[in-house]
Amino acid sequence: MSERTIAYVMEQTLGSVTHYLNLRRHESASQRSRPRWIPIEYLAARAPWTVTGSLRARRALRPVLDEVSGIFMHTTALAPLSIDYFVKRPTVLSCDGTPLNKRGMREMYGLKPEGPLAESAKRRVYREVFARARGFVAWSEWAKQSFVSDYGCREQDVAVIPPGIDLDQFSAGDRDHELPRMLFVGGDFVRKGGDLLLSVFRQRFRGRAELLLATRADIPEEPGVRVFRDLKANSQALRDLYATSDLFVLPTRADCYSLVCMEALASSLPLVATRVGGIPEIVLEGQTGHLIDADDAEALGTALESLITQPAVRRRMGEQGRVDAVRRFDAQDNARRLFEFVDSRC
Repeated sequence: MSERTIAYVMEQTLGSVTHYLNLRRHESASQRSRPRWIPIEYLAARAPWTVTGSLRARRALRPVLDEVSGIFMHTTALAPLSIDYFVKRPTVLSCDGTPLNKRGMREMYGLKPEGPLAESAKRRVYREVFARARGFVAWSEWAKQSFVSDYGCREQDVAVIPPGIDLDQFSAGDRDHELPRMLFVGGDFVRKGGDLLLSVFRQRFRGRAELLLATRADIPEEPGVRVFRDLKANSQALRDLYATSDLFVLPTRADCYSLVCMEALASSLPLVATRVGGIPEIVLEGQTGHLIDADDAEALGTALESLITQPAVRRRMGEQGRVDAVRRFDAQDNARRLFEFVDSRC
């Protein structure tokens, strides 16, 4: 092969779509190889995604295997049925969280809990899969530690590279309005803690603030509450909500990482979010926002109170959030880091 080509097998679910689009937008940052993009569309089925998605990934890889020098695969759920390919081509696996990271989140994602035997068998399968990989990209230190502690991967083989966002698309806008605006973005309203936020708003902040809910849930509007049901990820309408709100709230109960929190930082919004998954690595406590425990209504109310009543603190935290987003979450920089790591392993 005169030119090195890497197959980028990309799961098309939730935030992974944004990750895929940002990598494609900045593929020129890959200097040593040419990406060959293989998106794997999510297929709702009775069988687990680790079966249906992994089978779709294998079928997509089969006809191009002889044409590529290596494989990058996001997420690890696509990997189990392609393990023999990893022997033929050096492979880097990527995820926002490992299967064991997500063990306690299954119910909130609408999945049945796994029994001890199923969990043990699944761990053995993934240990075998991961043993065949040349390297790993984890979105957070939280995910990296699971690769190392739960699956025996070497620390030096795991690079922590957040997905990044397109910073040029996010900025502060007109925030000159009578009442502070709290923004929540979460399609899965209950898993993201929208019900808790709505309850706290009703008890403490109606008449003192506005609550903007961007969700696909069938939540009726009420005094002080505006609902946006038809907004799409990466849309101008959604970016306008970030730009014209005053603070961002995500009291999520189950998440591995959060692109919407990164988008809020880039829009100069202070954050209130929960200590769930890798989210504590996004929010700098007391600098760019506040972290609370999941389902802690009192802590949520206290954190919101401190921001609603102190506009100068909101502005300072928002400005620091933008600085931090530029430093850590620039899509072009993080795409370059990812491509360089993949090239070094493939």
